[in-house]
Amino acid sequence: MRLVCLLKASRLTGWRRHQPVFGKPDFVFPEAKLAVFVDGCFWHGCPKCYRRPKSNVPYWRSKIKRNRKRDLQVRRELRKQGWAVLRFWECQLKDAAKVSLRIRKALASVRP
Repeated sequence: MRLVCLLKASRLTGWRRHQPVFGKPDFVFPEAKLAVFVDGCFWHGCPKCYRRPKSNVPYWRSKIKRNRKRDLQVRRELRKQGWAVLRFWECQLKDAAKVSLRIRKALASVRP
């Protein structure tokens, strides 16, 4: 929901949620074919924020590794389909100006 507020505050338009796009992006800009993902710092192993649980270490190591591998496969497949892909760590959403600028640059580079 933080990104929804950020997009609205930045007056970025044309985005949709819950679209039938491979990999289930959190947001898509269909006209620009831009897919935006927000990766949870815990679930995807943010290099800045991730703290491995002290119990069941092998499970969590494997889980994070699978999530990252899936993220890479999704990005590759979307690019094959002609989509541009942006990924943000959950913690990056705190800097709204930087996130907004990155989305604007991506939209400018993919829109005709």
